[in-house]
Amino acid sequence: MREQMKLLAGKFLKRCSGDLVTLRALVTPMGNNVKVFDAGVFKELEHLAHRICGTGASLGFESLSTCAAAIERLAEGQAGAVAVDKEVVRLLMECVVALEHEVDRLIHASV
Repeated sequence: MREQMKLLAGKFLKRCSGDLVTLRALVTPMGNNVKVFDAGVFKELEHLAHRICGTGASLGFESLSTCAAAIERLAEGQAGAVAVDKEVVRLLMECVVALEHEVDRLIHASV
């Protein structure tokens, strides 16, 4: 059972690495003075962060789950928005960076 959990955790962290590429690709353009607002971006951020948060918590990665939950809450808070809030974008970038560091830490700890 322990080996199976370790295998699942490794697969999850690998998936997180890919999800982080997507999260960064979604957030970065917002910080580059994008003029067109796309509410769908926040829904995608919310979805990815929710998935990371839930699976991370299930596998015992509480710190990773906490980082993802912050992204999820920030994205949820933009529901119905009509313009990009620069402070939210700044906080999202901070959270994505924190999540990247946590995933890297966990990957290196499992080697």
